[in-house]
Amino acid sequence: MYIGVDYYPEQWPRERWDTDLKLMKELGINVVRIAEFGWSVMEPEEGAYDFSLIDDAIAAIESYGFDVVLGTPTATPPAWLIEKYPDVLPADDHGNVIGFGARRHYTVNSEVYQQLTKQIVEEMAKRYGSHPAVIGWQVDNEYGHEKSDRSYSETDRKAFQSWLQEKYESLDELNERWGTVFWSQTYTNWSQIPVPKKVYQEHNPSLLLDFDRFCAEAYNRYNRLQVETLRKYIADRQFITHNFVYSGLSQDQKEMAKDLDFISFDNYPVWGGLADPISPAAIARQHDLCRGTKNGKGYWVMEELSGAQGWSQIGYLPRPGHLKLWTYQAISRGAEAIVYFRWRAARYGTEQFCHGILDHDGKPRRKYNEVKDVITSLEGFADQWIESEIPADVGFYHDPENDWAWQIQPQSDQFNYIGEFLRFYEPAHSLNAQGNIIRDDEDLSRYKVVVVPVYFLTKKTFNDRLKDYVANGGTVIFSYRTGVKDEDNIVTDQTLPGDLAGLAGIQVHEYESLRGGKSGRVKGVAGAVEGLSSSASVWCDYIEPETAEVLATYEDSWFQDRAAVTKNKYGEGTVYYVGAGIESPMLQKLYASIFEETNLTYTETAENVELVRRESEEASYLSVLNHDVEEGHEVALPEGEWTDAASGEKHTGVLEIPRLGSLVLEKRKQH
Repeated sequence: MYIGVDYYPEQWPRERWDTDLKLMKELGINVVRIAEFGWSVMEPEEGAYDFSLIDDAIAAIESYGFDVVLGTPTATPPAWLIEKYPDVLPADDHGNVIGFGARRHYTVNSEVYQQLTKQIVEEMAKRYGSHPAVIGWQVDNEYGHEKSDRSYSETDRKAFQSWLQEKYESLDELNERWGTVFWSQTYTNWSQIPVPKKVYQEHNPSLLLDFDRFCAEAYNRYNRLQVETLRKYIADRQFITHNFVYSGLSQDQKEMAKDLDFISFDNYPVWGGLADPISPAAIARQHDLCRGTKNGKGYWVMEELSGAQGWSQIGYLPRPGHLKLWTYQAISRGAEAIVYFRWRAARYGTEQFCHGILDHDGKPRRKYNEVKDVITSLEGFADQWIESEIPADVGFYHDPENDWAWQIQPQSDQFNYIGEFLRFYEPAHSLNAQGNIIRDDEDLSRYKVVVVPVYFLTKKTFNDRLKDYVANGGTVIFSYRTGVKDEDNIVTDQTLPGDLAGLAGIQVHEYESLRGGKSGRVKGVAGAVEGLSSSASVWCDYIEPETAEVLATYEDSWFQDRAAVTKNKYGEGTVYYVGAGIESPMLQKLYASIFEETNLTYTETAENVELVRRESEEASYLSVLNHDVEEGHEVALPEGEWTDAASGEKHTGVLEIPRLGSLVLEKRKQH
């Protein structure tokens, strides 16, 4: 297994390198990522390449027995490039040019920038494509991050118009599918179509969705440019990856991943401005997205938080135990390598307060010792652990286009796509029921339950597959606002939930957006939720059951006893519809009953205790992770004797897990 650090030799005196590398050797790492922000070091002026610093850095790293991952430096175009080619700069949605001074200051639609990218990547690949210490490449850095996913410059406008012309072929087709007759928006020339800069009201939702698709495809092409350039020169043994960000960007990571050997991810459970880490379920969701991006293939965490993070604001200081906990959680859910960000906190520049394994004084202390303990603990079992499979019984549907449609029309000021996805992911996570995050190309039959949250923008092919899945015995959980739009972001002319009304056995004649501090109340009237009560936020679908059974109703003077949660038999399967943003305790009870009905494995634990199972032919593995910063908890172990994979200690029955405790238990299989 690879465990390493992100290092910036160009930011430190050469006489410090040896000290750093000795400390890394004592730490126990085996890989170092470098160069992803080093364009001005390698090409100080156009066409004049100077690889001496990178040559010396790789030689020094190699001398200590470490492997190297090289980053292509295209996330930080140098000052000379911007001065000479200012048209590569992106523009915001007001049309203001984003200037030089930070990073990601380019538009992927600039042909000039594409050529300059190809040149620097080609020169790097020629020089290091056969280097014995270089095991792989990271292209660019965090595509689309910091709002760089969408650009509105004149270059982008022309590229968008060309993209639309290729997609629709005729303006008649575009006008029809976008409904441009509304507000006299009919286009008679491709050149009339704008990029969606700020207007008095809001742009056509169909235009906005296509713009997001265009932006995503533009990044795919830009990534492919780098990958194809590298492939011409690098050895077959060298991999190509990219470190993704999963935060609702106009990026299609799954499509981009087709050109990569595997994907990578930057894992920051807490960041500047956050008083506390995000929830365990929120971290788990991101890891599950990584695993799903390449259809279950393992991934690298190319940046794993190792200290308090922030730029102008500094976030929460990870407590003793957090680094091991987050490392173990990542590997449990599919990470095959961990690279800690960063080796040492920078003394200058924007990331001065991104603290690393070492702080500004460069002296090893608690965090260094904690990472060393993590690496030591993994010796002897990590390779077998990461080669084992992650069984999954639940499929959680996620489509970035649905996310984009919600960003265009959130409909409630309480709505946040990730937050609402988590509303329907977290109950399964709390019950330790394992799942995969899936797209519409997944084989649904492998799952006992499929959860389809806030399915606003629908895809007909996926609708049909859901119908077949349920008819053949599957179970689906829908949420409010299901079935509203088609793929062109046009509202259905069928009674809601549109094409899925028969499947759910309901109709929705009225609904309400809950804004500000408004909320409703829902009471359980049947099944596992009978007698329970919950507040309802964000949205209320007032459901008219047809063939569905009512499980919960609203408590409201105007809509008293209207259905809020229903259950419908369809063919051999079952469909649940949750019409409001009800709270986790009620959803968890509902999920538990669904899991029991479907014979799905789940385990109830104390809040903030996470269990993750993995299986190989030789052994079963159980990760026990306590995210509670205040208290230890008891965990009832599955039947049999379990061995702590790190210490060899035996456990049966009930395990005491301390606050921020993390361990991996192993049970060998009998053959």
